[in-house]
Amino acid sequence: MSRARVARAMAGGTAAALGAVWAGRERKRLQAAATAARAGEQQALAERDRLRGALTRRDQDVARRGQLIERLQRSRRAEREWNHELRAQLQRAQASTGGLSGNADVHELVLAAAIELVGARKGLLLSRADANADGDLDLVCAHGFAGKAGDSPLAQRFAHEVIERDRIVREDTPPAEDHGADAEIDNLIAIPLYLLDRFEGVIVCANRDGGFEDLDDDVLLALGDHAGAALQTQRLHNDLRQSYRAAVQMLAELVEARAPLAYREAQETALLAQMLGRRFGLEEGELEIVSDAALLRDVGQLTVPDHVLGKLGPLSPEERSVVELHPRTGFRLIGRISALSDVAAAVLYHHERYDGTGYPAKLAGAAIPRAARIVAIADAYIAMTHERPYRAPRSPEEALAELAAGAGTHFDPELTQIFLEELRRGAPALLLREPAGEDKLPERVADVPASDPLTLLPGHRAFREAVQRAATEDGGFIVAMVEIQGLEEVNARDGYSAGDRAIVKAARGAQLAAERVGGRAYRDSGRRVAILVPAHPESRQPDVAGELHLQFALGPPVRLGVAVRRPGESGEKVVRRARGAIVTEIASHQQR
Repeated sequence: MSRARVARAMAGGTAAALGAVWAGRERKRLQAAATAARAGEQQALAERDRLRGALTRRDQDVARRGQLIERLQRSRRAEREWNHELRAQLQRAQASTGGLSGNADVHELVLAAAIELVGARKGLLLSRADANADGDLDLVCAHGFAGKAGDSPLAQRFAHEVIERDRIVREDTPPAEDHGADAEIDNLIAIPLYLLDRFEGVIVCANRDGGFEDLDDDVLLALGDHAGAALQTQRLHNDLRQSYRAAVQMLAELVEARAPLAYREAQETALLAQMLGRRFGLEEGELEIVSDAALLRDVGQLTVPDHVLGKLGPLSPEERSVVELHPRTGFRLIGRISALSDVAAAVLYHHERYDGTGYPAKLAGAAIPRAARIVAIADAYIAMTHERPYRAPRSPEEALAELAAGAGTHFDPELTQIFLEELRRGAPALLLREPAGEDKLPERVADVPASDPLTLLPGHRAFREAVQRAATEDGGFIVAMVEIQGLEEVNARDGYSAGDRAIVKAARGAQLAAERVGGRAYRDSGRRVAILVPAHPESRQPDVAGELHLQFALGPPVRLGVAVRRPGESGEKVVRRARGAIVTEIASHQQR
């Protein structure tokens, strides 16, 4: 073989070997590229899956937040609605009754609002108190049950579970029971009730279509909070009201301490002013303002020297200016109590004249507060018909003639005409005559004002109307009578002022006892205070007699009579039974 051929062969082999090497490398490169491509594709798929997962989680989180926001908004709407409903019910009750008499009224409203707001048909409110030590929560009130709701073991069991767990308890399929009210319960929910962070009781609502599972716990707890706040607000309201009434009585007693006769005139003025206001159609709130203003109209005279008030002859200009300061003095004194601002205004302007020539501001016509115009008429009549150091009293006929002559100049003509009509019908004799005995009350009950200015309690008429209303509604109630003993002897021995103080003390005692059992006190006659207490047949009966015995254990000496209404019994018959039961005497320890 020639060298050239050998060289060509060698060159060809070399080229083939080089080609094979290159091909192998290229295959490896391609394989590596393919592997890298597959890895990149897998990574891209993984990243896509990660992004999809993140997007899904974000969507879920957005959805959850939306649900939470919707739930929060729903809860807030429900809270506002429930708060509004509770407040509206309280306002309606206060507008219709002229003020709630005690916590029993508020408990009824709270339960009614809770039943309505959760869509239930029945309910009951249980108190944490266990007065009879039977281990069960005491029933405060119930609604919708035919049987005795307080005897429901099912409701008691769930109420105790609420106490133990401090949370809402619900049951849409309670075990079938044959015991009384338990058979009436299809489903129920028990909600804790707190006052000032202290467990007060349990609201149990029953028989809601579809059950209670779809109601949020937070919203239901808000209902319990609002209910507790309503109860606490009413308690504070009652406390404040008692403080204001005590302030009025304290100011009235200051007048009495200096001039007992002037105080009795103030009582008579208050009676007549309230009679006029009632005939004019005033609401209970304004009637109370009129009565208080008439009672305190001359409290500013405490600063007028005795020698000026008792002067036999005409007053000098300087002395008259001193006397004419008394409305301003009374206004400043009474006006320090913000709740009595309307009373203070009536006292300030009760010497204004309708034609603008009075004092202290020379107001005229409708610019004079209506309460002040009413007090001015009653005050003038009482002043004319009572003796003064400088003149003898005028007869009722002469006083009426003077009022008629002053209509349109001194006095409001419309109010004066109403006043004259009432007095000419015999109202003065009825209103100003002292009852001579236990049952010598005015024959015309409609002529007696609703409130008594001495005790500041609602009077005989208001009591009879309340009893009649309770009997008409076919509700259960208890009537108690507190009769003051030895009043005639006190009047004869120590004077009528001492007798009045005994009456006021007994009235305050009866009022305190009445409030403790959820009732209301009234002045039924000269020496008798009546108490009317709602008593639901399905609730535990309040121990009215026990509270009265406790209240009067230290005096003043009284006798008691208590009657519980029987099914279908008229209110008048219950009152007669209570009077007939006045046999138990409670003498104070000081007299034993």
